[in-house]
Amino acid sequence: MTHHAVNTALIITIWVWAAAEVLLQLWQRVRSERTERTEWLSFLGFPVLIGGGIALAAPMRHALPGLSYSTQALAVRLAILFVAWAGVGLRVWAIVALGRFFRGTVHIQHGHRVVDSGPYRWVRHPSYTGILIAGVDLALLMGNVASVLVFTACCLAALGYRIRVEERMLLDALGEEYRSYAARTRRLIPGIW
Repeated sequence: MTHHAVNTALIITIWVWAAAEVLLQLWQRVRSERTERTEWLSFLGFPVLIGGGIALAAPMRHALPGLSYSTQALAVRLAILFVAWAGVGLRVWAIVALGRFFRGTVHIQHGHRVVDSGPYRWVRHPSYTGILIAGVDLALLMGNVASVLVFTACCLAALGYRIRVEERMLLDALGEEYRSYAARTRRLIPGIW
């Protein structure tokens, strides 16, 4: 594989992932049931915080050029590409496993229940794990440690807030069923957190 082919694949991956996220939001509107409760702030936090992380990354690279590194080696770019695909793949698997319960907003639908199959056997929020893996991995292309750290901090802030909101709502709506599930699974990383 050539540098050009890998670079093209990386660009296509970023654009396809972005387009897929928009299509997922539209698809869930058609497929999901009427919601009993919906929370919007954590949904709006994603583009604000992640967009802010992207916006701050470039100035960080220019302000701290001593923290820059190269990602031009073909093996490095291939590794970034494959890890991004793994992260996006995990997110898609999690969304498919949730089925009609997937929605862009934190919500409770009529007949809502705990899903503990697919990647939900190991973590409570595998879709967010996939976002984190792919997002931080692709951020490595910025070529600067400070840029990656700022972007990662913004991603973690968005995901952390979303997880807190979601878990409160699920615990309130599903009670012991969710409490029992939460007791046997971690949030994002199996066996760790």
